[in-house]
Amino acid sequence: MRTDTRFSFSDIVAKANDAVVVAKAATGKSAKPKIIYVNAAFCRLSGYSEQEAVGKAPWFLDGPDTDAEARTKVEDAVKAGRHMRTRLLQYAKDGSPYWVDVNIMPLFDSDGEITHVAAIQRDVTEDVKREEELLSLATTDDLTGAKNRRHFMERAELEVHRLRRHRVPFSVALLDLDHFKLVNDTHGHQAGDDVLKEAVRRWQLGRRPFDTLGRLGGEEFAILLPGADAEAAMTVAERLRAVIADAPFDTIAGPIDVTVSIGIAEAEDTDQTIEGTLGRADAALYLSKHAGRNRVTKASPIPIAKRKTAGKKG
Repeated sequence: MRTDTRFSFSDIVAKANDAVVVAKAATGKSAKPKIIYVNAAFCRLSGYSEQEAVGKAPWFLDGPDTDAEARTKVEDAVKAGRHMRTRLLQYAKDGSPYWVDVNIMPLFDSDGEITHVAAIQRDVTEDVKREEELLSLATTDDLTGAKNRRHFMERAELEVHRLRRHRVPFSVALLDLDHFKLVNDTHGHQAGDDVLKEAVRRWQLGRRPFDTLGRLGGEEFAILLPGADAEAAMTVAERLRAVIADAPFDTIAGPIDVTVSIGIAEAEDTDQTIEGTLGRADAALYLSKHAGRNRVTKASPIPIAKRKTAGKKG
């Protein structure tokens, strides 16, 4: 007795767990590719029905945080008739984001012309979340949520490289909470932890979006200020000082008045590593402490003669 093993390829695609999208290729300079088919898995993943998706451009699921460079590479690969695999952030009908690994395949006619493009999408949202959680654990201070010392130093060394190679300025600010040991001794370590967490919360709100705030240890923090010369860094640092002093901190022991001393230094082109910049910022911080605390001090620039000497040593 023979078993009928015939099957329909279209049935397999329709019932696949991965999302499948087929678009008609653009045929002219002004023409745009349009979706002609989506399977049920695509509809479940995106929230759009087949009727809603058909006729739209393949990138209609892109959103504000979709990697424009990755999308451009996809389009370039399609135009060149190349297969491509990439990862994209897309947005469902309800606005929720999700990540997909995409396998893009141009389809050709008998003359070798691209007629259609097929894309197989696998939902990897949970994988991305786990990767982000692991990255956060590896780079973030457990108590405060600031970046840990190792990650901060790695980011800072990248800025040193940018300065030396592309002449892009940056500055560093060291922030040290005043009389923090007294807070711990008087109010207890839980109150001290509350102060540290609240200080970071305020600084995160006061910093620029692209600045990196790191906890170097204890009550000492640092903020990396890409693109900022000493004057721009002073403006940011003064804002970070003010957000600490402006209002008492709510802690388990009740409200506590807190201030911070800050030292800033602009990186010099003779700095071989970030340690030189941090050393000058630390010297400026020392001056802030001994001038009465709750203030910002800017490190003096390295004299020209010493810059030349440092350059020869490097």
